[in-house]
Amino acid sequence: ARVEVFGSSASGLHTRGADLDLCLLPPKPPHINAARRMIERMGEELQRRGMAEVLPLPSARVPIVKFVDPTSSLQCDICVNNELALANTKLLRAYTQTDARVRPLVSAVKYWAAQRKINEPFKGTLSSYAYVMLVLNFLQTRSPPVVPCLQTLGRPEGAETLVDGYDVWFQADPEAVRAAGFCAGANTESLGQL
Repeated sequence: ARVEVFGSSASGLHTRGADLDLCLLPPKPPHINAARRMIERMGEELQRRGMAEVLPLPSARVPIVKFVDPTSSLQCDICVNNELALANTKLLRAYTQTDARVRPLVSAVKYWAAQRKINEPFKGTLSSYAYVMLVLNFLQTRSPPVVPCLQTLGRPEGAETLVDGYDVWFQADPEAVRAAGFCAGANTESLGQL
C-alpha cells in the first residue's frame, strides 16, 4: 500500500491553517464495506500511536479518519482509495501552473468565503473545491481567457482516462497547450481587474 497527498496542499491552493488530506491506496481496491472497516482500524491504530483528536467517520459519504498530529498540530484527514480526488488534485495543480494569477485569485476567494462562513458544505454552503471550480470557470470565460479548458484543449481523438466511471483526462503538457493554440498571456488583466 502507499499513501498520497491530495487536496489543496498537493494542488498548491491551500490557505493558512489548511488540513492535510491523505489517501491510502491498497494494492487491491477494497469494496466500500472493507474500506469502512479499514477506516475504523486506522482510527484505532492512529490513536494507539499517539495521534490526537482521532475521529473515524466510516459512514461518511467518503469514509475518513480525522486526526491531529500532536507534534505539529497539523490537522489531517485520511481516506481509502479516493482515486477521483487524486485525479482532481492533479487537474487543479495543472491549472495553477497555467497562469500565475490562478493561485492568488483562488486564495482571495477562499479567504472571502471563509470569513463569511460560506465554505462549509456540511452546513449547506459550497465547499472550497466548489469555489475553486467557480474561479476557474470565471477565468476560462474572460475575453480573452486567462486559462484554457484543459479537459478539451488539444484532446487527441479517443483520449480517455476513466476513474470511478468518470473521464478525468486533461491536457497536462504545457507544450501541447501552446501547440493547441492557447496563447498564455493574451489576457493582460491584473488581479485587481479580475
